[in-house]
Amino acid sequence: MSSSILPSPYDDERPFPIAQLQTFSLQKLLSKDAAEVSRLLAAGEKDGFFYLDLTRPESLGLWEDYKGVLSTMASFFDQPVEEKLPFAYGSDVQGYKPIGTQTGATEHSRDGFETIRVAMDGLEWVDKPLPPAVLNKKALFNDFISKSRFHVKVLLASFSEALGLEGDDRYENAHADDKASNSSMTFHRYPRRDTRDETNIGHNKHTDISSIAFLFAQQWGLQVPSVSQEGRWDWVQPKVGHAICNIGDSLRFLSGMRLRSVLHRVVPVAEMDRAHRYSIAYFCRPAHGTMFKDSEGRMIACDEWFSHKFDVYRATHEEQRQNTILTGGIESAESRARIVVDAI
Repeated sequence: MSSSILPSPYDDERPFPIAQLQTFSLQKLLSKDAAEVSRLLAAGEKDGFFYLDLTRPESLGLWEDYKGVLSTMASFFDQPVEEKLPFAYGSDVQGYKPIGTQTGATEHSRDGFETIRVAMDGLEWVDKPLPPAVLNKKALFNDFISKSRFHVKVLLASFSEALGLEGDDRYENAHADDKASNSSMTFHRYPRRDTRDETNIGHNKHTDISSIAFLFAQQWGLQVPSVSQEGRWDWVQPKVGHAICNIGDSLRFLSGMRLRSVLHRVVPVAEMDRAHRYSIAYFCRPAHGTMFKDSEGRMIACDEWFSHKFDVYRATHEEQRQNTILTGGIESAESRARIVVDAI
């Protein structure tokens, strides 16, 4: 993952570094093309982030589904907060999360995004029902979620193929469709500046809980640490017709730390002075009870790691530095101990 210099998304004048991520073909991965599978493994070991091309017929119209659900979710978020709060169940897989419930991207700030989450089979839940805006288009959302999961399972199978895994050791078998998990589709909105408190800033640096996060985003804001300059953050460029994919803690742990989970964050950009920022992520997580050794050296079930991680997301910046959970063991203890206020 190298970087190039392009105009800044802040002011369109000063240059800024862009992370150079590889792009992969779903068709080649489906056909188990040896070179493509080998290249994917190398990206998983070195970069942890990559693009998947969704423009070909084998993607089953997923990008068109994305545009449809994005329009629906924009309408939901545009409602007054009082109409969204009844769907705030306190669940980390289903329902609404208001802005400011987690730490933000700078010291002492709170997060600058709101979400609506859809759990595995969450469209059918009656105890924590989803908003009518979603349920009225259940077929569209079902298609979108199932197609996203299909793409992620292809990636998991490709990593298994590259590593020569067999039987229960194959990663896709730890994510069986007929077993319960904390997998969820999450819709994010980062409100434009004039509609939020100035202390609500972006999304704090973290690694994802998931095995693979499958992200749809058409606006700037996502950053990863530079591989060439310590302390610098590089921008992840949105690409029309492509998903941004990244390995999370669960797959890193399942691979014995061979595959790379990467720190990332979301920060405000100039565009957010004029418009809201939207992103949608499918977080594919292992079946409940799947065991691995975590960044604290514990043998732990993936669903217990999930609970610990969300507790840490909601903790203070100071509390987050007391263990490796927020950043999945990627940062050293010395880095966690430093109090750094990033200039954004």
